[in-house]
Amino acid sequence: MASDRKKEILNFVEALGKSCASDASSFDPKAPLVGLTPSMASLHGSLRQMITWVDDFPPTNASTARFGNPAFRTWHQRLLDRSNAIITACLLARDSDLTPEEASQKGWDAASGILEAEDDPAIQQVSCYLHDAFGHAVRLDYGTGHESSFLVFLLVLSKVKCFGETTQLETLGAITLSIFDQYLQVTRRLQTDYRLEPAGSHGVWGLDDYHCLPFYFGACQLQVIGIDSQLTSPNCINDEAILKEFGDSFLYISCIRYIRKLKKGVPFFESSPMLYDISQTMPSWDKVGRGMIRLYQGEVLDKLQVVQHFVFSKYFPATWKPSQNERTAPTENFRSPTPGGNPAEIPVTRAPWATSGSPSSLSTPPTRAPWTNDSDVGPTTAPWAKQT
Repeated sequence: MASDRKKEILNFVEALGKSCASDASSFDPKAPLVGLTPSMASLHGSLRQMITWVDDFPPTNASTARFGNPAFRTWHQRLLDRSNAIITACLLARDSDLTPEEASQKGWDAASGILEAEDDPAIQQVSCYLHDAFGHAVRLDYGTGHESSFLVFLLVLSKVKCFGETTQLETLGAITLSIFDQYLQVTRRLQTDYRLEPAGSHGVWGLDDYHCLPFYFGACQLQVIGIDSQLTSPNCINDEAILKEFGDSFLYISCIRYIRKLKKGVPFFESSPMLYDISQTMPSWDKVGRGMIRLYQGEVLDKLQVVQHFVFSKYFPATWKPSQNERTAPTENFRSPTPGGNPAEIPVTRAPWATSGSPSSLSTPPTRAPWTNDSDVGPTTAPWAKQT
C-alpha cells in the first residue's frame, strides 16, 4: 500500500490542508469566486449548475425504499453526457483572460448543455474521475471513495495548470475552501433528495456517513492565527449559537451543523460519538487536523474496498509492478497421458487392500452382507420383484 500514487494523494491532501491553515487563506461564502483561477471559477459555476439538475429529475416514489432513489441514475447520466463539456470549459478558461465571474458563467453554460465539448482524447483521461465523484449509479450509494475520486480530479487539473502556472498558497487555500464548499452543496443535495446509501459507513462508530476530507480541511482552516476567540477550542462545536453564526464560513463547523440538522432530535453524543469525543478530548485544532489525516490514510487509502475502484490514466498512472506473476490455465489434467506414454499406461487407483495384478485381471467382488454365503450371492432385487 506504499505506492507512488498513494504518496501523491497524501502529499496533495496535506498541501491543501496547509493552504487552509495559512494566514493568507480566507473564505467568504458571499464572494466564493475571490482568489480562484479562471479554471476553478469555471468548475465552481458548473457545480452550481449541477444542483439544479436535481430539480430536473425529482425523486420518484420516494416512500418505497429506505435508500437509493432510481431517479439518481438519470441525474448521473446527465453528468456522463456533459462532463466533457465541463472539463472543456475549465481548459478554455485556463488559456483565456476571463475574469472569475466570466469563467464561472462559462462553467455554468457547459453544465447547462450550451457549450459543446472538444473532441480531445486528453479530456477522456480527466472526465473519468468526475464520473465517479458523485456516487455510484448502479448501487445508488456515496462514500469516501467517491469523495477521493473528486480529489484525484482536482489533482489531475492541477497537473494541467488549471491551478495556475505557479500556485500561490493563498490561491490554493481559496480553491480548497470554495470548491469543496460548493462540492458539498451538490453531494448533500444528492444524499438527501435521492437517499443515497452510505458506502462503507461504520454508523455511529465512524466519523461521518459520507465524508472525511472536509473535516480535515475544516480543522486546518480553524488553525489560522487571529481567528475569532470563540473558535479556538474544538469544544466550540457544541454551541448552537456558534454553529449558526459561523457555519457558512468554516468547513468543519458547516459539517457539524449539517449532521445536527440531518439527525435532528438525537443528542450529538449519541449520533456522532467520535466527533463528540474529539470535541471533548482534543486540546487544539492542530491535534484534530493531524488525527484527521491519519484517519483518512487508515480508513480510506489503506482500504482495498476503496482503492480498488480508482481509475488509472495518463495523469494518474499505475507505476507499480504486480505482486504476483500472471497465472495461466493448466495444460495438463488428470486425464492427460503421462509424458512419453499413452492413456492406457495410466496406473489404476485402487484401495490399499486390493490385490495386485493387471487392470484387466482385476474383478470387483460383489457387495454382500456378512451373513450371506458365497452360493447365495445373486442380484439384488426388491422384495416384490418376480424371479425370471
